[in-house]
Amino acid sequence: MNRATVGQVLFGAPADYDAFIALCVRAQRRVPVRILSYCLMPNHWHFALWLEDDRQMTTFLGWLSCVHAMQVRKWTGTSGKGAVYQGRYLAVPVETETYFYRLMRYIERNAARAGLVERPETWRWCSAAPARRRQGLTLAAWPSARPDDWLGYINNEDASGDLAVIRARTQSGEPITFERLAIADMAVPARPARRGSGS
Repeated sequence: MNRATVGQVLFGAPADYDAFIALCVRAQRRVPVRILSYCLMPNHWHFALWLEDDRQMTTFLGWLSCVHAMQVRKWTGTSGKGAVYQGRYLAVPVETETYFYRLMRYIERNAARAGLVERPETWRWCSAAPARRRQGLTLAAWPSARPDDWLGYINNEDASGDLAVIRARTQSGEPITFERLAIADMAVPARPARRGSGS
């Protein structure tokens, strides 16, 4: 994830979000990284990436952040006014299947959690939205099968401790394992039998 500098908005209008998605499509053509989920918010964004190696992440997110920052300064007439992003993107490895599902829910619930929409799938700039709204951005098959009632799962409230743990570990870059997550919401939604590890 990455966040705008304090007091700055990355996406102030629908066209700003759309332009960033177009940049993501270009970045994905340059670096064919597997995007599992994403969510764009007014002052930050999230991606879950399935990487071949760390260089993919550095190249993809580095190019995306740099070009986007230059475009923001150009569009707003603020060239030379300092950084657009607070710093380098933050990344944390996913080590367990349970955390994987909770992280996907965390990402896709972002707009609903912030009160921008009532249901995550109605936020246009999120992987929970219908495929026709993704403007050419390609999502990869998950390494674990998507649960049958995924929309029901992401429309449920987050467990009380999960948000704090996920945010803290993302800030520190430490991996999150099942044992570090809240016990109150241990159940992962029912899903079909594993169908392979993806591409």
